Amino acid sequence: MRLTITLRGTDGTVSLPLHYQQYLQGLIYQSLSDKAFAHFLHDHGFQKEKRSFKLFTFSRLFGDHHIEHRTKMITFIDSFQWHIGTVLPELTQQLGEYLLLQPYVNIGDQRVIIERVETEKRTIEQSEIEIDMLSPMTVYSTYETLDGKKKTQFFDPDDEVFSHLIERNFYNKYEAYYGVPPSDRLLIEPVDVRKCDRVVTSFKGFYITAWKGRYKLISSPENLTFLYRVGIGGRNSQGFGMFRIIKEK
Repeated sequence: MRLTITLRGTDGTVSLPLHYQQYLQGLIYQSLSDKAFAHFLHDHGFQKEKRSFKLFTFSRLFGDHHIEHRTKMITFIDSFQWHIGTVLPELTQQLGEYLLLQPYVNIGDQRVIIERVETEKRTIEQSEIEIDMLSPMTVYSTYETLDGKKKTQFFDPDDEVFSHLIERNFYNKYEAYYGVPPSDRLLIEPVDVRKCDRVVTSFKGFYITAWKGRYKLISSPENLTFLYRVGIGGRNSQGFGMFRIIKEK
């Protein structure tokens, strides 16, 4: 299930830091009426060995805007849209009800009016789709150095291990939720990815390299529908890996 929320500022504009994802994530958790569920999702999630998955994702904000590079702020001039996807029906229900009942919400220190909330329940019917990123995709591996420090290495779409790590991440998410591994492989292929699609952003002080662009995904319709709802790659619940479908084959 997906939600599309249309918002606007109380005075017509909304100004946010360029790295605003943590404010959007916070709004999602604050919107949950079932505090036990909110605690489970925030602190635990769905486990696969040592990995935890929240199984929701969200997009960047879309609308007319201008960027002030000196202050690292983005200002939305009029109404703007935000997309949220999840495989968890309770998350969709609680978040949707909260947003429909509130005249406004806070994103950071900005008060915004909720103009409209739309729902979409799409099931993919083909085994090959072409996608465009609504929030950049990040692929990485974390390891420990000889002196005991943890290091994170991010990978580009042309790296040999990129597709392998995408598939492994999908397998882990799927098994964490369903309790069994998927029966079909997942293949990803860059279609139109350029240097300008590389994004370096910060989430709570941690710098993350991620990629926009267009890609081809091949798997079973069930697997592709799952990914459409939860996102592809890592850090989905921090606002990475949400995509829209350009075409199905």
